[in-house]
Amino acid sequence: EDDLVLNDSRLYINQDDNAVGIYIDSEASGSAGIDIFAKYGIRSTQDVSGGYAGKFTRNYAEAGADPCVAIHDNHVSNTQPALKVTQDGAGYGIEIDQNGNNIALKIDSESTSTATVEIDSATTTGRVLYAWSNALTTGKLGYFYSSSDDTGTRNLVEIVNDHASATGATALKI
Repeated sequence: EDDLVLNDSRLYINQDDNAVGIYIDSEASGSAGIDIFAKYGIRSTQDVSGGYAGKFTRNYAEAGADPCVAIHDNHVSNTQPALKVTQDGAGYGIEIDQNGNNIALKIDSESTSTATVEIDSATTTGRVLYAWSNALTTGKLGYFYSSSDDTGTRNLVEIVNDHASATGATALKI
């Protein structure tokens, strides 16, 4: 095993040609191609228009248990998000283009006393939640299901307009 050891120094690569700056071809079957241990692990800045800061691709029939990209924030005392997206421009914050015949967004939450999904919006004239489909035949635009055997009193769907001055608001229009 040959190791290149740089102690108290840095590896600086200035690639000025139209070619890959670093290329790693790893055939390891039980280890990562790159391991980084640092306070700030990876930073990628796109500084040329028309490109991207990161891209992950996989093009083979994956029958294993691993997704193309996994984020695992494993400490039970952590109070920070595992993923945060900030979009200051007019583009989408997150876009999912699901072309396969399966669920586009699945959330599996073990939360017992807080909401699974929370939307905090500053929208004044638009829609906070918008479901749209022009292809429905026998399907449903919305479906809410509960199979809890708990006998406690609860509302499965609740609409609250909680401001006394909002006298022109309609809670539910059908």
